[in-house]
Amino acid sequence: MTRSRYAWTLAAILGAGALLRLGLALAIPTRPVSDFYGYFVVAENLVRGQGYRTEPGALDGRRSPAYPVLLSLAIRAAPAAGHLLAAKLVNVALFALAGLAAAALARRFWGEAAGLWTAALLAFLPRPILIADLLAAENLVAPLLFAYLLLAADSWIRGFSAGRAAALGLVVGLLVLTRAIFYFVPLVWLAGALASRRPRRALAKELVVILVVAHAVLLPWAVRNARAVGRFTPFNLVGGVGLFIANNPNATGQWYAWPGDLERLRPGTLARGDVAVDDAAREEALRWIRANPGRAARQYLRRLGIILKDDAFAAEFAIFAEEIPYHDRPMAVLPGPHPLKSRPALVKGVLRVAGLLLAAAALGGFVLLWRRARAGLLVDRALVAGFLAAALYVPLVSAAMHVNGRYRWAAEDAIVPLAGLFLASVSTLKVRTAADRTS
Repeated sequence: MTRSRYAWTLAAILGAGALLRLGLALAIPTRPVSDFYGYFVVAENLVRGQGYRTEPGALDGRRSPAYPVLLSLAIRAAPAAGHLLAAKLVNVALFALAGLAAAALARRFWGEAAGLWTAALLAFLPRPILIADLLAAENLVAPLLFAYLLLAADSWIRGFSAGRAAALGLVVGLLVLTRAIFYFVPLVWLAGALASRRPRRALAKELVVILVVAHAVLLPWAVRNARAVGRFTPFNLVGGVGLFIANNPNATGQWYAWPGDLERLRPGTLARGDVAVDDAAREEALRWIRANPGRAARQYLRRLGIILKDDAFAAEFAIFAEEIPYHDRPMAVLPGPHPLKSRPALVKGVLRVAGLLLAAAALGGFVLLWRRARAGLLVDRALVAGFLAAALYVPLVSAAMHVNGRYRWAAEDAIVPLAGLFLASVSTLKVRTAADRTS
């Protein structure tokens, strides 16, 4: 395939995906609730000059800043009535960037067909389409994650480069400012680097550069938190709460109304502000884990199961949820009647089947890489280790806290290039078989 033909084909795929998401935003006017509403409120408050806050009163740090700050840039250019649509248009643009980065990654190692299949999967799989209608930070995670994997894979193959290491550090910092659970994502790079049998001294030098640059990116937000909420931290102020929701005698593995439980354990805590609440929640969670290690381990495995099975979470928050409380106000995500609201089994079935097919195709791509790695190819050893680490990272880290199907979205994104590799191999094999028959 010529370079221009590849570029036009890729542009057509991504253009179709963007139009599909724009049409969805108009056809399913989802209203943000829960965390998604929180991102929107922060973005609007920034535009109004009211600072980084979720509700009236003191500044807070309950949500990582990168996504709401990005939304605020689009909202500034829109009339008040169009703020929500402007925010969703940001998601459409982020999809296009994710598609470009993912296609570049697959093409870099496995050729044009793999790049186009990867872009097509991102463009037309139902879950990535649905989350473009949600104000979810994972819309920003996707292009950053693919950029990170592309830079990491180049590092595994080519060795140390100060510029590339700095770029990796920059992307790590932006990922952490998008979702705090990515703080340890350099481990994904390290897995591939170790598998590529890089010299330890060069590996250590590159890791230092990555970490220094990442923390330089995080520093301004940590300083802001110190001034605004009294805690020098690059993270949001709900990590301890998330840990407590998952690790206490009444934990279900998912979110539940936890404040009463914490208040019974620590009377008066809820009145002392976000920092005190988060600290107390973390301390109580760790105390319970130390006292109940076996039960804590079983609960952790249970939460991994929830992440694996909850494939309809995007549909719930884009279509079906009716009574989601936010500051004592129940909100429906899709007010009034809608054709999709009467077909929950069909929508959820499509999501489940698509997820299973993606997993099967990605497994096929992983097997292809594994076979080549067993033949002694260091490139494929690094890719096997790196992609496996990328797919497992978010579920394994996030399962320490309360979970839902949202924590599988980044894992699904990470395996899309492997699925693209498999589909490209199958389609190439079919073409060759047909050619052999005709000859």
